[in-house]
Amino acid sequence: MKKNFIYTVTFLLCGAFMFSSCEDMLNVDSDRVEYEFGDWELNDSVYSVLGILKAVQGVADRQIILNEVRADLVSVINENAVVDIQELGRSEYNVETNKYLAAKDYYSIINNCNIFLARVDTTLSKNNIKLMLPEFVAVKSVRAWTYLQLAINYGRAPYYTEPILTHSDAEEVMSRPMLTRDEIIGKLIEDILPYENPAQYPMPVWAYETSKFKHFKGAAVEPKKFFYPIRMLLGDMYLWRGAPGDYKKAAQCYYNLLTGAGTNSDNLRYKDNAYIIKYTQEGGQSVLNNYAKLFALESFGNNLSNFLTVVLFANSSLEGTMSDLASVFAPHGEQCTSQVSASNGVMSLAERQVYCYSTEKDIEYGDGYDIEGDLRIPALTFSQSSSDDSGVELELENLIAKHNLEKATSFDIFRRIYTPPYRTLSVTLLRPELAYLRFAEALMGMARENYDGAMELAMTVLKEGVKENYSLYKDAHYIYKTETDLFGNVVTTKELDPDNPPTDIVEFNFDYTQFADNSGIHSRGTGDSEKNKYYALTDTCVARYFGLLKKQADVEEITRELTEEDSMLYVSELILDEMALEFAWEGTRFGDLVRLSKALDDNSVLALRIAGREKKNSVSHRNPAFEYDKDLYDKMLNEANWYLPFPDSPIEPTPVPSTPSEEENGGENNGSDDNGTTEEGSGEEPGEENVENA
Repeated sequence: MKKNFIYTVTFLLCGAFMFSSCEDMLNVDSDRVEYEFGDWELNDSVYSVLGILKAVQGVADRQIILNEVRADLVSVINENAVVDIQELGRSEYNVETNKYLAAKDYYSIINNCNIFLARVDTTLSKNNIKLMLPEFVAVKSVRAWTYLQLAINYGRAPYYTEPILTHSDAEEVMSRPMLTRDEIIGKLIEDILPYENPAQYPMPVWAYETSKFKHFKGAAVEPKKFFYPIRMLLGDMYLWRGAPGDYKKAAQCYYNLLTGAGTNSDNLRYKDNAYIIKYTQEGGQSVLNNYAKLFALESFGNNLSNFLTVVLFANSSLEGTMSDLASVFAPHGEQCTSQVSASNGVMSLAERQVYCYSTEKDIEYGDGYDIEGDLRIPALTFSQSSSDDSGVELELENLIAKHNLEKATSFDIFRRIYTPPYRTLSVTLLRPELAYLRFAEALMGMARENYDGAMELAMTVLKEGVKENYSLYKDAHYIYKTETDLFGNVVTTKELDPDNPPTDIVEFNFDYTQFADNSGIHSRGTGDSEKNKYYALTDTCVARYFGLLKKQADVEEITRELTEEDSMLYVSELILDEMALEFAWEGTRFGDLVRLSKALDDNSVLALRIAGREKKNSVSHRNPAFEYDKDLYDKMLNEANWYLPFPDSPIEPTPVPSTPSEEENGGENNGSDDNGTTEEGSGEEPGEENVENA
């Protein structure tokens, strides 16, 4: 009976997939066990998992649109934008009509994951290897990622892990109280924590070729890149929850991911020789295409090592599921029809950065260069001129090429948007740089919990890069929690006493040759940030960011005494700035603003940035001279406006068709156990002991 159920589930999950074109996420070769069901012969669970991934295609676009259009890095072009996009930009929604509010697509993924996890047989072994365990862990990661996005978007949502096969099942789940984001995260951590070590619980390794995707030029995609590293998911969940001790756990997860701790995996180095933006000489022309190549369709096959998680799309409806991103970001035809553009806020953020050009003898800064400031945003924006139907000249500036760039050449890269149908063919959900920046964010959470050295290490991630031979104190690689007396005075000092060491020490050792050439994330767009005096953890830089620097003649004077709290807030804001510069329009921004606002207990972190997105500010939002829309600020200061309204009845059953053997028995079995309930299968929660005894 279990075979029959697996067959029906496989048929159910992959039906649409199997009867669509083979050019959409097919061509899977596997030497793993095959099941035979009458005239059917299927690769064990591979096609079931691919069916789940097909459902993920339905929300990948939406995550980018929801996170970017509502945040501070995008301006909505109202004369071009559809009503749904305009509503997202205003954070005002028609629940009945706005397609971006639909939660049922997320629950379709979740329910298919639940069915798979309930019935997959992880005890099935060959040569003492559990054949289905990798797919089991991969589907766990998909379910956890999907639930996390729901919790972030809506703030609260129904949570269930049992398969929903009937309308009564769906009604029963919907009658339960919805869980808050933190409650959902608590359950997700408990669910995936046992599988955090990829050495023990690897992702699938079946062969997947994109040879029929002509636009990918036959690039081989490792199946693990379709899923979500458990360590990254756990780190994100600890960051979002932010309970006492969570930042330490988050930092450890990211550190383990970056260094491959406890595994044989490669270290995630930040070696940026190919994609850093440089000037040809002091005061010369910028070479923007180096960074643009990271996102260009033509370079996709060569860039796979720079991605952690990707979603692939078809080029036409005949080939499979298409991305809708280009309809929002890309100009169509000869007229300017983009629905959004890069905001003045993000353009001015880039311009406020100071480019540092260093030579063996001297250090130059970017005054008078052809493009001011950080070059990453200019590398992926362009202008377009055209005429409307009546012959009126139109010009749109700051259009976004990140999701519709065919190739990046050394000239005119801004207009090299690929020809119709203007389709986005791959979406990157995770990159290693994000793990570095969230590691820095977790360190700042630790700094706020009195871990000495955490702030300095976070700044190092941005400025120099954690690397071989880097140390915090006297060749040490640790940070530690300080202790205070009854009056709040720090008892433990930086000069560690070997006879009386701190009780809470955390080691973050990057002393590996693989990290010898690591560079600071900020260097990617601003030259040599390690030597940049304008990008440093100094009182002058902190005061400049907060508008506390007064200049008389050639002397700069700080107008008030700075505190440790000022420095910590400064580094936290730099991390949020860096997330904008490196990950603009990649689908993380609104969530980043919400998470940092909650962490800093300051709603103005989000409200000021969003309210200032249409302004060209030459100062940071922490400066009193920062200009913004007061009405929008007041609106976004209210946390209730941060979350989408939850739609009615988003959970629908996934009916399971009868199998031949069930028809012989009168069709009585619908996949439930004898008592009418469903449970996760024999592979649910397989501990290490199970694996060793397999």
